[in-house]
Amino acid sequence: MRYVTTYERNPKLRRQAIAIHGVTCKACGFNFEKTYGEYARKFVHIHHIEPVSEFEGEKIVDPETDLVPLCANCHAVVHRRKNKALSIDELMAMLKEVS
Repeated sequence: MRYVTTYERNPKLRRQAIAIHGVTCKACGFNFEKTYGEYARKFVHIHHIEPVSEFEGEKIVDPETDLVPLCANCHAVVHRRKNKALSIDELMAMLKEVS
């Protein structure tokens, strides 16, 4: 038997974050619609700057300050290590370093 913890994400907050920040990756500038066309319109991952798994009980999330759009690749890299999520600044520094 395996026990897991689930975290509920609010679709309303996702919509608000997209309305505020748009759908272009905050870290690398990738935009799904510009690459894949209409099929991928408004597709983007919305990242919690403070990981949901670290919330202690219920928390008020402000879509303007607590959420950012990331492409799937950047979002995966941010969460690559289980013990520490990268900050957006750390991720952007990595991208700058390799380009």
